[in-house]
Amino acid sequence: MNHTKYLVTGACGFTGSHLCDILSERGLDFRATDMEGADRGYLPAGAEFVASDLTDYDSLRRVAEGVQVVLHTAAVFDWWAPRELLDAVNVRGMENLCRACVDAGVRRLVSWSTSGVYGKLPPGATVIDEDTPRNPLEDYSKTKFEQDEITHRFNGRGGLTTSIVRPGIVYGTRAKYGAAQIFDAVAAAPVMPIPVNFKYRLGTVHVRDIGGAALFVSGREEAAGQEYCVVDCSGITMADFIKLVARAMGKPVAPVLAPPQLVRQAGLMAADVSEWIARNVTKSRPLIERGPIQFFPVDLNVSNKKLLDLGYEFEHPTPERAVEEIVAWMGANKMLNINPLQLIRKIKNKK
Repeated sequence: MNHTKYLVTGACGFTGSHLCDILSERGLDFRATDMEGADRGYLPAGAEFVASDLTDYDSLRRVAEGVQVVLHTAAVFDWWAPRELLDAVNVRGMENLCRACVDAGVRRLVSWSTSGVYGKLPPGATVIDEDTPRNPLEDYSKTKFEQDEITHRFNGRGGLTTSIVRPGIVYGTRAKYGAAQIFDAVAAAPVMPIPVNFKYRLGTVHVRDIGGAALFVSGREEAAGQEYCVVDCSGITMADFIKLVARAMGKPVAPVLAPPQLVRQAGLMAADVSEWIARNVTKSRPLIERGPIQFFPVDLNVSNKKLLDLGYEFEHPTPERAVEEIVAWMGANKMLNINPLQLIRKIKNKK
């Protein structure tokens, strides 16, 4: 049996560190890579770490040496990031990585995309799958769409085969952004309002399942050149997910009815004001970001059938157990007893 060495990019981040845990637990040989100054606190003990930078081809060429499979989680995921940075890392960085993989003789690469590339669904569409037209709405998803195109372009080049995994809303311990903001908001609220009429599905996936799915896909020859939507099997709605988090935290809930389009317009106006203040007055992060609000309201009824047909089995097919684990982790890290002012400071201080 041929020995396989894996390379995890973005290994010190939320997704990357959990993926390194999975590789370590399975006794697989891997190299972790991230920026030189990245916090390595979540890497498994004894993990091999070699620094690299997606904007530096030479560093990628060095870190890819002796590797057979690259699992590419690294990206700038930040609604507030300037387009120039997103292009440099997510787009040109992907080009650099693929070239380095070809030159180093890597045989397999799996790249992380985002369900954001679908944007607003076309009229009449009720299910999102790998054949749904792409219509990214904001800069982050636009650069991930371009990253996907590069990934496909390098499939079959120089012995390299490529695949794409496309997660929905990723949640789990160690998160600081994205779905983590739901947990933070509930933690800071004395009573959590539940928009009971928000029956929009979130397309949730536990962080270990997006890593597990990518690792699974990397070992299947028939997955070369393919894309896979990765969401759990729950179909949980926005209202029910918030309720689940509130229950795990022991927070009282208050059912409310909120007109979706009115909420959208109010949210966009608030985000525009918040971003203007951040840009021109406070010179810091905005409290409300326009990026995610542009998608609302959308029913992320994402199909995972293609992945299931390939044979993947979810570690967390539904979120109940994982939400309890996340809340326990937050408690152990003193993240539960926060007030709204502390939440504002946390948002402002996000790197």
